[in-house]
Amino acid sequence: MAKFFRRIRHQLLRKNRIARYLVYAIGEIFLVVIGILIALQVNNINEQRQSNAKGKKYLMSLKNELLNNLEVVKTGIEDLDKSMSGQRELITLINAEKDTANDIDLSRILAKSFSSVHELRYQDGTFKELLYSGGLISIDNDSIKNEVTSWEGRMTAVRKQEEGVYEVRKKIIDYMIDNGVFKNMLDDVGASDHFQIRKSIRRNSNKVLLKSQKFENLLSYHIALNDSQKSYYLILVNDIKKLLRIVETDLN
Repeated sequence: MAKFFRRIRHQLLRKNRIARYLVYAIGEIFLVVIGILIALQVNNINEQRQSNAKGKKYLMSLKNELLNNLEVVKTGIEDLDKSMSGQRELITLINAEKDTANDIDLSRILAKSFSSVHELRYQDGTFKELLYSGGLISIDNDSIKNEVTSWEGRMTAVRKQEEGVYEVRKKIIDYMIDNGVFKNMLDDVGASDHFQIRKSIRRNSNKVLLKSQKFENLLSYHIALNDSQKSYYLILVNDIKKLLRIVETDLN
């Protein structure tokens, strides 16, 4: 097309038809501009298509990560409930009018109460990539963007709560080591065999812990913190389910 206009333009110049030459020159410029605009539009469409594909890939990854984390948090709640059940058994023994527990049962309850560290093994690779690698640009849904940008703050609050519980648990373990017979618990629940440690020859009772006001205070505080930690986990479950619904709706 450009060669066609160029040939006409040369003919007009030879025939000294300036007015028509200008018309054809403007037409040629117009065609060039239209071509550029079309090329830009096609490029924009291609870029938008690539961005949409990238955004969908991020959403699929985010969905899978949320589903995995949902199971992680649910398992964390179950483990936390198990520990709290043991701790409430201890409180019952402390406040019992009669000594109804034997040493082996007490070891079992102590192990049930304090053998686990409750910390979520949470996956956040997609969240970090969206936040710190510019991935959010590919996400059009503002609700998803808002949730992702606020997620790190939520998890920081959960981590701080877990750290608080861990510190009190450590104090209880230290107190058991200093004032009770920690080895009894390992022997009675089979942990000594697992760790290939010889069982103790001396056999003192851990019932002394049940008579300690400090142990009861630490235990009560630990139960309160665990209950608060469970609340954080339950809120996190609801937040995950909420974001999952938004992501799945956007994908569909």
